[in-house]
Amino acid sequence: MGIVWLVLSPPSRNDLAGGDEGYYGTMARNVLASRAQLVSPSLSPLGPPGDKPPLYPLLIAPFVRAWGAVPAAARAPSAPCAALIAGGAGALVGMAAGPWTAAFATALLATLPWFADASRGAAAELPLTAFATLALLVLAVEPRSRARAALAGVGLGLAFLCKLWLVAPAALAALALVARRDRGALGVATVLGGTALGVGALHLVAVALLAPGAFSHWEYIYLGRSLVERVRGEGYADYWRQPPGMYWALATRAIGLVLPFVVVGAENAWRRRAEPVPRALLAWSAGLLLLSLFRVKAGGYAYVVMPAWAALAALGVDAIARGVRPSIGPLVAGAVLTSPLVSRFGAQGLPAPAWAAVWVAAGALVWLTRLPKVPASRLAQSWALLALGLGATRSAVRLSAAYHTPGYERVAAAIAPRLSDVPPNQACFVAPEVPTFSFHLFRTGRYWGTPIEPWSADRAPALRDDPRLRVFIVDPTRSFYGGWPDSATVRWLERETREVTAEMPPGPHGERPLRVFVR
Repeated sequence: MGIVWLVLSPPSRNDLAGGDEGYYGTMARNVLASRAQLVSPSLSPLGPPGDKPPLYPLLIAPFVRAWGAVPAAARAPSAPCAALIAGGAGALVGMAAGPWTAAFATALLATLPWFADASRGAAAELPLTAFATLALLVLAVEPRSRARAALAGVGLGLAFLCKLWLVAPAALAALALVARRDRGALGVATVLGGTALGVGALHLVAVALLAPGAFSHWEYIYLGRSLVERVRGEGYADYWRQPPGMYWALATRAIGLVLPFVVVGAENAWRRRAEPVPRALLAWSAGLLLLSLFRVKAGGYAYVVMPAWAALAALGVDAIARGVRPSIGPLVAGAVLTSPLVSRFGAQGLPAPAWAAVWVAAGALVWLTRLPKVPASRLAQSWALLALGLGATRSAVRLSAAYHTPGYERVAAAIAPRLSDVPPNQACFVAPEVPTFSFHLFRTGRYWGTPIEPWSADRAPALRDDPRLRVFIVDPTRSFYGGWPDSATVRWLERETREVTAEMPPGPHGERPLRVFVR
């Protein structure tokens, strides 16, 4: 399935989106260019220490070295990570419900349109979830083994070094795997936690030894910005501060076709909570509530818990296929908690018609399971196959369509000769989506404006009077992150600089969505 997705949506088809994709690509170029950047990487070319640990850029760096500064290099680890996550989630649930359920869980996650879409960009959530899934698999084979607990701790520590505190849901699942009422459990949990903390601290240790001047900065990133400030929402633009119900609505919308099976699977896992894997799946999926406590939220952060929701759905199908009759109470609660009425208080969940169709069908299935000689297992399996078919079709349609093609790579290649003599850490251009241009050019740029520092006419004189700024890229559509200048500044650009937009290579359909000025 991963190969099909790559064919439908090649990593090179779409430009890198500004922000994380550009940042991680730039960090990869930094670690290739300077040893100092290995332990204290910057978000800008050879700039000051940033706010992201170096493990993910180190995973990208070999591809950037081999292929150059192209989107495919920055996204190279994404598809393998997604395949590992889908297969790992299936293998985990298969330990509790057999190979057919494992295959369904893998297929469900792989064909989930939200998951397929989220798995094609350059994002640290992907290797984090891959390391965490491997850790859970290693531990689930023998939760009483201290050796396996140590290996799992390494996996969780590596996951932490990808995206810091976002590893918490998987860490809870790992603790749930080893939790039991005997003396040995505390020792296993200690080995697990101690190893995870030790590996997770390796970056700070490396900074203390090799770049001690940056230690206080990274200590603040780890304990302040990435934890306390994310909980409170301090220092973040308004669009980061989302309502508490955002993740719940996102998850219920993403996995809406099989929501009743998620409820049945959660109930079945609760009944079997004495078993390590069902207990771990409950803890992992409940990590969504833990993430909801953070005032700062982003859709991609839900990636770390989506495998658990797919696994619970597979467990629910398996329970019905084995003749387990779903309880009315949990299904009613699930219908109410995922209803449009509830989602209005936090975020937009499943559309009302889809919600109604799913839960009416669930009610019919429950009623049929109580009739004699009705093959309830066949009905549940047919529903599951229908969900796979619809999900695969929707994913294929979404993936085959280009979603971000403003031509950043083409523009960067055309203006690169004009900036070749500029030091990488000297600001020399103004543009939207600066991190993406920085990745392609390995040069530092400035935004026109951001939500935290909006554009104002008062900034125009400083830009006009700075001779180091040689290239000005304007977004006439006003749709790309980073703002745009006011009309007076555009008139100044037209009057005092030279527009080279016509010299830029056009897009596949002749489009030139950006205006480029040079001086």
